Amino acid sequence: MKKLYKGFIVLGLLFSAELARAQGKFNLEFYGGPQRSYNQVTFRPNQPAIDVLTPWNYNLGVNFLTRIKPNLQLSVQAEYARNIQRGMNYPNFPDLNPSFQRRILSESFGNYSVGVRYNWDREKYSFFIQPSVGFTLNLYNELVQRDSLSSVFSINTKSEISPNLRLETGFKFYTGRKNYFLVGLRHQQGLQNLNSITFGSPPASYKTEVSRNGSYTSLFVGYGINLENWSKSKRAEFKSLTKESKEVKRDRAWSSGPYLMASGFLRFRPRSEREPNLEFSHITSANFIGGGYRFNAFTIESGYSIFQISTPISTPETGVITTLNNANVNAIPLTFKYNFVIGDKNRLQVGPTFSAYYITGNRKYGEGGFGGPDYFLNFKMQESDLNGKIFFNAGVYAELPIFNSSLINFKLSQNFGSPKVGVIDLTGDINSTPVNFESSGSLNGFMIEMGYKLPLNVLFKSSRSDR
Repeated sequence: MKKLYKGFIVLGLLFSAELARAQGKFNLEFYGGPQRSYNQVTFRPNQPAIDVLTPWNYNLGVNFLTRIKPNLQLSVQAEYARNIQRGMNYPNFPDLNPSFQRRILSESFGNYSVGVRYNWDREKYSFFIQPSVGFTLNLYNELVQRDSLSSVFSINTKSEISPNLRLETGFKFYTGRKNYFLVGLRHQQGLQNLNSITFGSPPASYKTEVSRNGSYTSLFVGYGINLENWSKSKRAEFKSLTKESKEVKRDRAWSSGPYLMASGFLRFRPRSEREPNLEFSHITSANFIGGGYRFNAFTIESGYSIFQISTPISTPETGVITTLNNANVNAIPLTFKYNFVIGDKNRLQVGPTFSAYYITGNRKYGEGGFGGPDYFLNFKMQESDLNGKIFFNAGVYAELPIFNSSLINFKLSQNFGSPKVGVIDLTGDINSTPVNFESSGSLNGFMIEMGYKLPLNVLFKSSRSDR
């Protein structure tokens, strides 16, 4: 089976390379994105206390494209796709509280396909549709008992394939040299089941069976490289073009228009939450990825942020401070900025900033315990719903040009108005005395941020001479 799919890829690449020499039009795309898989989970007997959840997974792939007609391309794709299945368990069913999630299945597939893409080209963008045919490959391990008299097992690696049909559509947005960003939607339909997976054994009270055929629906983004730019003639053509001055590039980077941004934060909680002998234990991290739009001196941006949260635990009896750090809060920010230019060469811009964060969910601690010579405490996180709650951030920022076509962002700010997060119940004993109390954390604190901003004006500038 390995020889089959390796031969499939090799033949596809050789065919594409041959056509590339004949046509001189060869593109290479890298892409990835979230996907929703379609699995079938069966409980025997039926388990009403378990709800089946299909979380978002992801895929990463590469696509080789060769132009065979002015608007038609041959496609050869290879793809890595994750497939995860979870269950929401209700131990006191029909009471839905408490509840906990448990992973049922976690695996990965390889998807390989050949197709044709039709493009409706415009000067700065293109719309495309691409049907394909291929197969899904699942490599898995199987335990095999060596003989009926022993409990010794060996691991055999096996493979299973399912033919599939794919259809994807989307847009390509060209840069100056006909490279491009792409965004699209894809559906893959498996045509037969892969190997089924069964959990449980005859002594068990129930069995869980998972069947799937590799079907999924996905949003994807990517970047396409026009390999014609690597030819000697094209390289010579680009070298002959007059290069823009640094001042012109900076002006374009700071002009009105959209941009992409990614940044990381350090959040400083009160020093009273610092653990003894751990100088930096009151510092936690956060990150942000998103985009925005600049209107002259005014900027608005949004995206997705993940904050690490900490719950400080201290008792007067022991004076010991412990922090639990293994939980996150996810939030969508809406940020407003106003900038002032410092100097006359576009080398520094500063201004105030204000953000509102809308909480979309959180990952929980679960439960556990910790202690010392004179105490032991068990903790369990409360079932608090943070979805829809809001907190705020205000501060100042500065932007500096880097590579003369993108920006480095520095920001000093303060979070405020946070709801309680990481609320936990603690029980146990201190100095042989039973205790029962509650502790919680906060998203408030002083923030230091550093980020990278990529103005899309630089990538999508109108320059016929570059083409």
